[in-house]
Amino acid sequence: MADLFGYNRSGTSLGQVASSEFAAVNIGGKLALVQSAEVTYAQQIDEVKAVGDSNIYWLPGRPSGSINVTKLVGSGGFFDGFTAGTCGQISGVSVNLSGGECGFSGAGSLSFTGAVIQQFSLSMSSQNQTISETAQIKVATISR
Repeated sequence: MADLFGYNRSGTSLGQVASSEFAAVNIGGKLALVQSAEVTYAQQIDEVKAVGDSNIYWLPGRPSGSINVTKLVGSGGFFDGFTAGTCGQISGVSVNLSGGECGFSGAGSLSFTGAVIQQFSLSMSSQNQTISETAQIKVATISR
C-alpha cells in the first residue's frame, strides 16, 4: 500500500528519545509537580569592523543563562522548594535525566552555578482548576 505522501519507508526506528517522565529539576532537592522547565545559555557576540579592512572580527562576551521552572502548587504551599539565601542566591540547581524505557538508556545532568532568583509569578486557572507558579532563575554558568 502506498504512503499518502509518497514516502517509501522500510526501516524501523533505531532508538527512542528522552522522556520528561525520567527527568528531574533540583534546587537543593528534587522539586515536586514540575510542569515545565526551560534552560537558556548564551553569550553576547559583537561584530567588529575596522576602517580599511574588509574582514569581520567577532568579539565574544561573557556567557550567562536562565532557567524558567513552572510547577503546580502542592501540599508545601506557595513557592515550596524555591528557597533562596541571601540576596536571592540559590545552590544545588541541576536538571537530571536518568534513563528511560523502550530502548532509550541515555542519562545526563546539567549543573548551574551562580544562581539567583530573578522573578516569581503565580497563575490560577478556573478551566483546569490548578494553581501554578513560575520561578525565573539567572545563572552564571552551566556545565554537564
